[in-house]
Amino acid sequence: MIMSLPFYISNFLSCFVSGKARRHRLRGRVNCFLYRPFIAHIIRKNFGVKVKSVKFVRQQTMGRFVCVVNDEYFVKVFRNISRTKLHDFEFLVNYISRFMNVFIPRIYIPKNNHMYITKKASGFSIYDFDKEFVIKHEKKILNQVDDIISKLQSVDVKKLPNVERFCVALESTTKNAITEPITDESVLGHFDLNVRNFLFDKDMNICGLIDFDSLRITNDKTRDKEIFMKYWNRYKENV
Repeated sequence: MIMSLPFYISNFLSCFVSGKARRHRLRGRVNCFLYRPFIAHIIRKNFGVKVKSVKFVRQQTMGRFVCVVNDEYFVKVFRNISRTKLHDFEFLVNYISRFMNVFIPRIYIPKNNHMYITKKASGFSIYDFDKEFVIKHEKKILNQVDDIISKLQSVDVKKLPNVERFCVALESTTKNAITEPITDESVLGHFDLNVRNFLFDKDMNICGLIDFDSLRITNDKTRDKEIFMKYWNRYKENV
């Protein structure tokens, strides 16, 4: 309850602000300020680093927010999630990294805290490039995304230990999680292939993939590509 108190305070204060985006920003900044002592203690204790800055990144829901510490560590704090679910998530992300051909930041979960920490990965956001330059490499990017999805789906979910427990844990933290029984067609899906979650080198080679919070088992092998194309088309039309 004590660790969740900043969320209740920030949610209460956001009631006095109009506009969804402004409420999200207020919640995130208030949570950043209130959680800073906890985050500073954890970073110092586990990484031996003095915290010089804690910057708000985003808060899209009332249940979690993201900040970056010293421009080196990403910290995601949850209002209400069990330790079992966090450790299931930690295991899955670290487990699949061996199958992928791009960098996936390892997850670290501090003891007795409902948060996880990842080191900031090297690479550029798609928004760091000129749009015409990016569109020129469209075919190359789409081929790489297809390959990443294929690698993710190559993970044999039936070989995961206690796979039924993983499904329950993921299902209870993610909307539209798997409702069908696990079959030979079941695969892992990222389910958040926003263009923002890819990191590129200067030649538009994908060198990293982040934000695996929506990772789950699915029987729909086309869903990840559909999600990516939705964000890709939005990027081409609106940026």
